[in-house]
Amino acid sequence: MRALRLLFSSALVLALAVVGLVSLPERASAAEERYSVPASGYWDITGRGWGHGIGLSQWGALGAAQQGRGYAEILDFYYPGTTMNTAANSQIRVALTAYTPTDKVTLSPPAGQRLSIGNVGEVPASTGTGRYSVVRTAGGYVVERRDKINGPVRDKFTLTGKDLEVSSGDGVATFPRQDETDGTWYRGTLRLVGSGNVAAAFDVVNHVALEEYLRGVVPRESPSGWHPEALKAQAVAARSYVLTERKAGHFDTCDTTQCQVYGGRAAVVADGVDFKPAAKEAASTDAAIRATAGQVRWYNGAVAFTQFSSTNGGYSLQGSKPYLVARPDPWTGTARGDSRTSWSTRLNVSTVQRQCPPGGTLRTLVITGRDGNGPLGGRITSGRVECTNGSKNLTSLSLGMLSRWWKPTAAPEQQYGFFLNDAWTTKANHVFQYGLNTDEVLVGDWDGDGADTLMVRRGATFYVSNDLKGGNAEQVFAYGRPGDTILVGDWDGDGVDTLAVRRGAQYFIKNSMGGGGADSVITYGRAADTVLVGDWDGNGTDTLAVRRGPEYHVKNAIAGGPADKVVVYGRGGDAVVVGDWDGNGTDTLAVRRGPEYHVKNSISAGRADRVLVYGRADDVVLVGDWNGDRADTLGVRRLP
Repeated sequence: MRALRLLFSSALVLALAVVGLVSLPERASAAEERYSVPASGYWDITGRGWGHGIGLSQWGALGAAQQGRGYAEILDFYYPGTTMNTAANSQIRVALTAYTPTDKVTLSPPAGQRLSIGNVGEVPASTGTGRYSVVRTAGGYVVERRDKINGPVRDKFTLTGKDLEVSSGDGVATFPRQDETDGTWYRGTLRLVGSGNVAAAFDVVNHVALEEYLRGVVPRESPSGWHPEALKAQAVAARSYVLTERKAGHFDTCDTTQCQVYGGRAAVVADGVDFKPAAKEAASTDAAIRATAGQVRWYNGAVAFTQFSSTNGGYSLQGSKPYLVARPDPWTGTARGDSRTSWSTRLNVSTVQRQCPPGGTLRTLVITGRDGNGPLGGRITSGRVECTNGSKNLTSLSLGMLSRWWKPTAAPEQQYGFFLNDAWTTKANHVFQYGLNTDEVLVGDWDGDGADTLMVRRGATFYVSNDLKGGNAEQVFAYGRPGDTILVGDWDGDGVDTLAVRRGAQYFIKNSMGGGGADSVITYGRAADTVLVGDWDGNGTDTLAVRRGPEYHVKNAIAGGPADKVVVYGRGGDAVVVGDWDGNGTDTLAVRRGPEYHVKNSISAGRADRVLVYGRADDVVLVGDWNGDRADTLGVRRLP
């Protein structure tokens, strides 16, 4: 837990160069959009779609199904010119990417089954229960069988063939090593295929019937709770797609988004010899597969290449086949719960700067081309970065976004508000406006998630925000009296900051967010003392310290009585802030002298551990752990 933060008077000001203003894009020509680097360190982005946008839109299929459309009609729309046909339940060879390649794997049959292993095309060398660990060396595959995890070796032998076959009566489970407990259960059989490139490596390939394979694909590609007609459309598209992927080598497809996602039958946790399964298949998707058994999309005498993605954003993208067309999609964006057809996010300057030539600093992001289809001008087709050491065409048009259909918003430059930093830099990571200019601002971790946010006070009413953004408060309550001095801290060590009010030398402490009476009342120090709050001993609980000139009287318990420690630091006229500057769990001091800040990482006298110089003296300082990394940094509130 990180405790603390705004410590004494909200009138404390700190000269900071962190202005964090959001820059406007430069005026663009008809062919270009130019976006200068914003001082905030990020662009706000509006985007559409998730994935490549070719062929079936999964969210669009759901929207169509919710409007009463059947799966055949859905497939007719997304693959125009194709028809329905059937295909045999042939074997599919799936490369398991976690083991492609590998030099070791552990294999196990399910409870009550025996595992067989041997060279392909020969009588199995071994058939038994337990766990088989396989390691490939220059001399062949060394196999060891144990009755249980890390049990004694029961059998050990070497197989000198290049490829092995592994089977049981009900599929095979794989584990990375002999001592691993978490694995995956696959239907069908496994082949261990020696790598032609690396002498002591092999690929693990799952040989499984097409219809059984789909049981591990459809619930990975479309949520199993979706409308049955959407699931049927996904089953036919997935069946067709994998049949067009079949290759001449030792596998046809893989198990990731590079092909289509295949999860196998179940996740398993080994318990001795047997394992406990957690199904990756679902009754609803099994039903969709059975209802469409063997059905594929057909074009010009062959199975169609039925590409699909999560959502096309409302306009599909032209693909490599005549039936993969670019056109408006009336269904995408209509499904209940669709949060991916239209979305917003942030694009960090650092992400774009990685596109610069080595050693360069980004100056301008330039979008030089879009396809013109749909809102925002359509998907990005070309772009470049202009950097201090030259320009370079973008090698990634998505830049980590959900698709390449996005655009920075042209927000006006923000001159006032909150500019909060996650590190000791000159650019704010969080820039927003919240509350009124006349509000008193408090900082704390109000929801216990490890990151500090803001609360504003108007009289005796408090408005709590649990995000670093504008908008309405998440919680509103009244506490104390309008003239009370307010302190913030985690008084009971539960990870949540709450309030205390000070009246003279008395402190009325509340351990929950809301109105009502105080949970404890203590007297500490003198009425004229300046009061600081912090976790001085690193025990997770905030307590008080009073300042008298350069002396700090530190108390490590919520109680009256003598201080536990008295330390002299700085000068009597210094302004002081408190924070955990190095993330070690203990709050310490920083003093300000004009534009200089002398940071101390221990509660002790002596020289500062760090001295920083910042610019303006009319900003109100805020201290907080804005990103939850356990270290406090600075932010400012700038008023007009």
